[in-house]
Amino acid sequence: MKHRRSVWVLVLIGSLLVTPTPIFSQGLDTYALPHLFALPTATTTRLFGMGGFVTCIKDAGFGNPAFAGTLESSHAVGRLSLTEFDSGLDLTGMQLSAAAPLDANRRGWQVTWFELDSSAGTLATPGGPVLVTINEDDLAVHYGCRLSETWIVGIGMSPVFRTATDLRNPLTGDLLAHIESEADFGFRLGALYQFDDDGWAGFVFDKYDEDVTASGPMVGGSASAGFTSKEMAIGISRRLSDRVLGAIEWQQLTTEGAGVKIGDAGIRVGAEVQVDENWAVRLGTNDGALSLGLGVVSQDWSFEYAFVSDWNDDSVGAAVGGSDTHQFEVRRSWK
Repeated sequence: MKHRRSVWVLVLIGSLLVTPTPIFSQGLDTYALPHLFALPTATTTRLFGMGGFVTCIKDAGFGNPAFAGTLESSHAVGRLSLTEFDSGLDLTGMQLSAAAPLDANRRGWQVTWFELDSSAGTLATPGGPVLVTINEDDLAVHYGCRLSETWIVGIGMSPVFRTATDLRNPLTGDLLAHIESEADFGFRLGALYQFDDDGWAGFVFDKYDEDVTASGPMVGGSASAGFTSKEMAIGISRRLSDRVLGAIEWQQLTTEGAGVKIGDAGIRVGAEVQVDENWAVRLGTNDGALSLGLGVVSQDWSFEYAFVSDWNDDSVGAAVGGSDTHQFEVRRSWK
């Protein structure tokens, strides 16, 4: 659902071609892939198992930059995300995060690096199958500051945000199109309201300006375009009992460029059940996609696993089939 601006970049590029229909369809199904599975949609493995929450649940390796203002200890997080599609396309995402307080429970920072790579997979298009590979490199820096006992705000910047997609002839391997994108401006704003010891209302707003270029025989040489996307998400979480944490989150995206404006929205719902002091199980839905999770937690370490069936299926399922996503995470914390 997120970052569907990529779709409209290819709509514009398609309009520049002599035979626009094939590239139009391929753009819908290929260029949108990197952002849908990379840092713009990244959250912690614990929250991924609950449905993919970003705004309103405190965790190590957070997506809402305001949580940097709640840090009381330092931590390092490593994540591995594996998505396997029926078409043979396999995505591998590697994420590393480090965070530390500048003033405990008042001010803090986080730095996150994300890299997404893929195998060559078959993409179904009206003009016949093509081979697709994608990659994305992202760097995000977050800062958060507590304004009062109940209000915290944060900001995130993305000094590195670039993607590449290659389309090839499945018989000869010849390059048909190479599509690149780089954000020349992007930021994320976050806010939190803490209404209970373990109750949060959260808000996130994203804005990105991207320059996209395409080259190769499929685009008749070269083409370029620019688009702006805005995303808004709001959520609330609360402990429903001593052992159960519940949350709900709503998200909307609008994309504008070349006289086109499109919007999309969806809801996440999830819960975490604390089995005992160290074990937890999770269940959720991400805009209809089922998610499950399991965690083993101690004071200094945590090991997390999450599974999502047909993640982003409404955007990519027609082109690359259904999918299974497995995510693993290790966290180390220290004072």
